[in-house]
Amino acid sequence: MADRRAQIAEAGIRILATRGARALTHLNIDRELELAPGSTSYYARSRRDLISLIIDRLANRVTDDLAAQTIPQDLTPQAAASIVVAGLETTMRRAEDHRARLLLLLECRSDPELHAALSTRPTVRATFIDTATVMLRLLGVSQPSTNAHDFAGLVDGLLMQRVIRAAPVNEEAIVAAYLRGLMAKSAHRPPNNPNQAEGSSATPSRS
Repeated sequence: MADRRAQIAEAGIRILATRGARALTHLNIDRELELAPGSTSYYARSRRDLISLIIDRLANRVTDDLAAQTIPQDLTPQAAASIVVAGLETTMRRAEDHRARLLLLLECRSDPELHAALSTRPTVRATFIDTATVMLRLLGVSQPSTNAHDFAGLVDGLLMQRVIRAAPVNEEAIVAAYLRGLMAKSAHRPPNNPNQAEGSSATPSRS
């Protein structure tokens, strides 16, 4: 039974990602899995039950690609930005998961319980928060555990930008600039020249 539930959830994710929320029906899942009509209804009576099954499946994706990156002790904003972008590249191998999650976030706006399960993704998000905290601490950012939540929000936004296939942006530049800003705020001074922030000496101006 557990295997069948997993198959149904996987089929639901595929349908959401490729055909949209309106195509997510019990009948379409039956057809996707070549099951007898009514088979999916045995495991998920209502549409809400079906969505809950899919959310549980998405929540069990415990591998955090961003957290899997190696973080050097001599971290700089640019190096941190490169790590984040590399993680985004890896996690987009599961693009269908992310598209399904985005559609369900919109679908479940009026259902606080399901929406909370989708938006928090406890295991994966908590792991990235821990990784972000380490990054910010190495960069000398004050209150790293607090700022890590905002950092995670920025990365999540960049991920959604990829998912919806919006106009491309310079992700490394955005993340590096954000981190430099946090470092400057922590030092109570305006942001330095990007080259200086990375530890490079500035070229003297000529009079």
